[in-house]
Amino acid sequence: MQRITHLSYTSSRSILRASYQGRVLPVPSSLLTSSNTRLLSQTTGLAYPRKDSQDKDSINTEATEYSKSGTDDASARQEDTAFDPGVTDPGSQKDKVGDRTGESDNPLEHDGLLYKQVYSRHFDVNDGGNIPDWKTELQQLVRFERTLSSSNDDLKLKNLSEIVGCVQHLLKAASVNGSSSNIAFLDGLIHAQNNIGLLCRSHLFEWAKEVQTSNSLSSQSRSHVRSCFDSSVGETSAEEESDFDGDSYQAACVHRPPRGDEVQDTGSDSLRGPVRAFWSTRQEGHVHQLSAKLHCLYGVPIQSLRVSRSRSSRHGHDLRKNAGFKVHPFARAKVYDLRQHTELTLWGPFHNDGSQDVDWEKLEAIMVILSYNIHLFTNRYVSLGSKLIPPWDTPFTGVTPYGLELQSSKWSVEGPPPLPIDLQDPYSITGIWMRVVCFLDYRELFTLNFSEDQPEADQPRPAIDTEEAIRFITVKLQVTKIEKPGEGDGQALPVVHFKGSSHSALPPVDYNANSKIRGTVRLTPEGEVRWTTFSVFHGEERWRSEGIQLGGVQAARGVLGYWFDKDFDEYGPAGPTAFWKVSNDPDYNVTDSL
Repeated sequence: MQRITHLSYTSSRSILRASYQGRVLPVPSSLLTSSNTRLLSQTTGLAYPRKDSQDKDSINTEATEYSKSGTDDASARQEDTAFDPGVTDPGSQKDKVGDRTGESDNPLEHDGLLYKQVYSRHFDVNDGGNIPDWKTELQQLVRFERTLSSSNDDLKLKNLSEIVGCVQHLLKAASVNGSSSNIAFLDGLIHAQNNIGLLCRSHLFEWAKEVQTSNSLSSQSRSHVRSCFDSSVGETSAEEESDFDGDSYQAACVHRPPRGDEVQDTGSDSLRGPVRAFWSTRQEGHVHQLSAKLHCLYGVPIQSLRVSRSRSSRHGHDLRKNAGFKVHPFARAKVYDLRQHTELTLWGPFHNDGSQDVDWEKLEAIMVILSYNIHLFTNRYVSLGSKLIPPWDTPFTGVTPYGLELQSSKWSVEGPPPLPIDLQDPYSITGIWMRVVCFLDYRELFTLNFSEDQPEADQPRPAIDTEEAIRFITVKLQVTKIEKPGEGDGQALPVVHFKGSSHSALPPVDYNANSKIRGTVRLTPEGEVRWTTFSVFHGEERWRSEGIQLGGVQAARGVLGYWFDKDFDEYGPAGPTAFWKVSNDPDYNVTDSL
């Protein structure tokens, strides 16, 4: 046996123990042979800092195999492109660089950092942890801007599906902290380029426009409409009336449907609107649905419709409140038409096919009528605090996902929640919500839907101008259970159950508004956020609602939908409702803002 006082690294683990605690241990001589000894590295050490470097003052400016963008040096060497006064178009410059260097080496073709820098100067950078293809992103937005800046309306309608998709993409990435470049960009394209007409291509506006422009009313119809107009208080001003000739303005003022002995044979279908199918077409990318969806995302309900007879005017729509023909009577007739409440629609804002896909034309009508009623109530009766006014006054705001003050974390469907249940709720339910509910007098509702003079099954009901009752309700909600999504739900997020209470805010005392409340929030198969609520009186469910949260998960715009009898009574009642979050604090007193 030999003794060692110095060890090199060998292949035997026993050698590593040889100097344990500084003791000199005997080692078999067979383990000390050169064949068992190996170095940590067999590569000769480099004499210089890096490959191709000769000393500390040298630098290699060439792109390497790991480079994902062009270099300043490669761009600067394109002398013909950079300094030729005859080549000033960016596209021509890019092509000339490609001809000189070859497509794969074109520094302008592969400079991802350059595209990102240009993108960030004009738009919000919110990639959500994923690195996008900045070149593709920028090119899509340039095409989007060119399309909306075009004077060709047919081109815009042809590309409406891509336009709506791009709007959603920008809203999803919009900043929710302070001002947003994305929202400013979208707002400018709609207003500066006079694209309001794209928001008014749904059946609702086509119906209103056709009635407005119709000159086929019989004398009896005109007499009835004029009598309704004369009995209306404060409906229009003299300034508004001067924008239209007498016949067209009479056609515009369609009010409540005649009741009982008032029913007359008009001899015309003008009051019934256009002859077209009542149910929205499910054809993929249909213009009516896309336009209504764009209007809902825009968020400021268009209440007036100007039908211009001038050939110089490209659009017949105006956002000014005193700009002509009112849309709300037509929206009211659609919202309170009980034919659209069926088993397949779940009595909610869905298509009549059981798919749970959102019918955006329903949501558009709900948005228009609720906005009109809220502003009418505010202007006529009381000045409401900011918490009681829904965030519907600024274009494209409140429809960015996770726009609420965050209080929840990501939830995994694969395991039990490791955190308190409120923190596991991805929808941010717990807190105080403000709710608005509108309803027609039941006699008006019954007359609209069940009087003798009814339209054909595929035709809309006559527009009505009957005022509705309105209630503002504060709702306190608390998450109670989180479970995995069911077979008919969207699978990306769980189903969250909640309970709470609701109390009347305006009027201060309304026992019909004071109740317990419970419900669920889940994703639909197409990824929209669906809210279902039940109002419980003395332990018994009475009212139910179905709604969709505009903008997606935790969007500040809130939920739009229908309330109705929990037993799905075909005779009603039913009406529009909306609710939006005002505080994450369950103890917040919203009445302090009145």
